[in-house]
Amino acid sequence: MVEKDTILHHTVTRSEASKATISDKSIVAPARFLAREIGGRAPGSPGERSASRFMERELKALGLEPELQRFRTPVTTAWSELLVRLLFITGVLLFPLANRFSYVSIFFAFIFFLLEQFGRSPFGWLQVHRKSENVIAQIKARENSKKTLVVAAHVDSPRSAFYYRPGLVKFLRIFSILDIACMSFLFMLFTFTFAGAILKMEAEKLNLFWKIGLIPLIVPSLALIGLAQKAFAGKPIAGANDNASGAAVLLELARVYSRRRPQNLDIWFVATGAADAGGIGIKRLLGRNRRQLRGAFFVILDKVGSGLPVCYRKEGGLFPFKANRKLISVVKEIFQVHPHYDAGFKRNGLDRGEGFQLLSRGKEAITLTSRNKGGCPQFWRWYEDDLDNLDPKCMRLTLDLVRALVDKLDKEPSGK
Repeated sequence: MVEKDTILHHTVTRSEASKATISDKSIVAPARFLAREIGGRAPGSPGERSASRFMERELKALGLEPELQRFRTPVTTAWSELLVRLLFITGVLLFPLANRFSYVSIFFAFIFFLLEQFGRSPFGWLQVHRKSENVIAQIKARENSKKTLVVAAHVDSPRSAFYYRPGLVKFLRIFSILDIACMSFLFMLFTFTFAGAILKMEAEKLNLFWKIGLIPLIVPSLALIGLAQKAFAGKPIAGANDNASGAAVLLELARVYSRRRPQNLDIWFVATGAADAGGIGIKRLLGRNRRQLRGAFFVILDKVGSGLPVCYRKEGGLFPFKANRKLISVVKEIFQVHPHYDAGFKRNGLDRGEGFQLLSRGKEAITLTSRNKGGCPQFWRWYEDDLDNLDPKCMRLTLDLVRALVDKLDKEPSGK
């Protein structure tokens, strides 16, 4: 079990709330700079580069030697998702005119759709790419390193769209499930219909199947409209909670462990870019440091500034991936010792974040976030995600949770 007196030393009670606001100014300061002074930080934008430079300066001020890992990224995945659905809808509509061409279009569009569900953007290469970067700082173990832990938080902020409006966002999960169900049904229906066309099925029956398919086609068509609005008119939000809060906690952790290095654990602090473009930053980190990060643990800090800390047990919509069992067990021990972490464990079926990108590639990862009473983070991907949306106490609780996790992993002699 995790020792009670070694963690949560920043935890405050409600009666101490006014004092907490004063003592928590230091942890909020980086989030304030990112969300207010810089503002919108879309992948590949000047705002994102300014945020990376800020993280680099702050890490240097702690006596660390940050490394910049540059790469190129599309601005958003909305264009790729839009083209996949456009190809699918076009295939369905053209079926009475050219069933062979139509089915080929439907078949490949559905394969591309499945790739999207795995966090791979098949049409991402068609978009204009811009410069982005990761900022990496390492702290070596005092003795022989037996394990590597990567703590990562993205500095970019997402684009908003009308369906992220607080009154509508609660239906997003339901609509996403319905979209997957309709796409799957249409693929099976037109596979059967195309087979019937090859076997010379009556034209009236083929026409009937096509008309049946037009009904569920409404859902992908609505998704196409939403994605078009996001691609053409979506603007990046200030992103105080998403994810200036995670970047601020990352800097505070770097400050703590720059003064007190772990004994057996190497720690990488990574401020990633382009998370909202399909997690390009974390993918580049894996690709370019494959040997150094083989077998490493990953802790993702994402939206940790509102409510109470939450650990994602599973991530993904159509294909959920389980978080690393070892990291889950450590967090469970901490939760048992401190039951006021009542937000507990949840499943992330809303978005394919950096944790999903890692887990879908077989990495030992876990995502720490925060939740209020509702199912979604407050003002998730909406313009009101500003500094008024941040709770310093939640950020401190997350800080102490990660410190407890680090200390637990560091004390294990085998590093396993």
